[in-house]
Amino acid sequence: MANASVVCTDKTGTLAQNVMTVIAGSIGIHGKFVRNLKDNQARTNAPDQDEDRDPSPERDIVDEPWVNRKHADDFSIDQSEISSILSPQLRRLFNQSIAEVVFVGTKTETALLQFAKDIGRENWKQTRESVEIVQMIPFSSERKAMGVVICLRSGRYRLFLKGASENLTKMCTRHVVVSKHTDQSQDPNTRIETRDIDETMKDNILRTIIFYANQMLRTIALCYRDLSSWPPRGAQFQSADEVSYDDLAYDRILVAITGIEDPLRDGVPDAVASCCRAGVTVKMCTGDNVLTAHSIATQCGIYTAGGIIMEGPVFRTLDPKDRTEVVPRLQVLACSSPEDKKILVETLRSLGDIVSVTGDGTNNGPALKTANVGVSMGIAGTEVAKEAG
Repeated sequence: MANASVVCTDKTGTLAQNVMTVIAGSIGIHGKFVRNLKDNQARTNAPDQDEDRDPSPERDIVDEPWVNRKHADDFSIDQSEISSILSPQLRRLFNQSIAEVVFVGTKTETALLQFAKDIGRENWKQTRESVEIVQMIPFSSERKAMGVVICLRSGRYRLFLKGASENLTKMCTRHVVVSKHTDQSQDPNTRIETRDIDETMKDNILRTIIFYANQMLRTIALCYRDLSSWPPRGAQFQSADEVSYDDLAYDRILVAITGIEDPLRDGVPDAVASCCRAGVTVKMCTGDNVLTAHSIATQCGIYTAGGIIMEGPVFRTLDPKDRTEVVPRLQVLACSSPEDKKILVETLRSLGDIVSVTGDGTNNGPALKTANVGVSMGIAGTEVAKEAG
């Protein structure tokens, strides 16, 4: 390790604490919430509530950078007050969209369940046990989403999905409607109000996702689709009792986008600076998107002017000669797979570097094993990572 010239580090659990918390987001499209809004006004991309606003949804604040332009119909609310803008029927839907998928234990899942608890929803176990599950849709790294189909009391069916917002929101055609003055006396069984997502709404969604990504937030979208029958008419079965994902996951209705933060570990920027002073180059490999990766790497001091950030799918398709030219300046590998990390380590070693890899997850196993020195996290690390190290 004393001879290491390059350290390739994982993000989650290594640079970051791996303690996920929902701290901002939007309900529907217009209701932008922030944890401790009074002290975190910069976390919302809704217009200042005191400014004189044109009611036209086409009005934008055009003298700001593109991502900071704001839609006039948006409003901000403290996260603790979310229930006040949810109708009884939307509150039930919101609770179910978080609680129904039975994948408790992951950091993101725990963050969402804690978020639902903080805003006063019913017990998640009771929510799950009160419905009949028809089909589970396990998480897939390709679609970056998970879901479940349940049978409603009315005899109809409902698909709930949650996952990476940049993927799920593209297939949403409608969104739930919220306002600052919601009638709380409505019948919980009343139909949920939704509206079409037009080009202005798509712009709003995209700005929101980028706005949160630039703040080092992982964005998770919650959406659903109502089905009149099971299986859906014309659907294809991929196995004896499972309908294919593509036949289920279109015409979705957007419920919310949540921004989840994984704060940096204490001392990480200082550790990176110490490595740089010692002549050791630090490179970050993460599965997060480019914007989130850029933000984290900048805060750590890993990304500097003149450095290169590249996505794994692009990196792996480079021919060996081009890859050899890129790798010395490559500082961040985003959207990377376990194989991408391994290829990076192999390329560095071929250039004569002594490579150390640090990580805690199973997905870091190939890179840990390929490195000259593999360093796994002793307490939080998986057994696969420890054995590979």
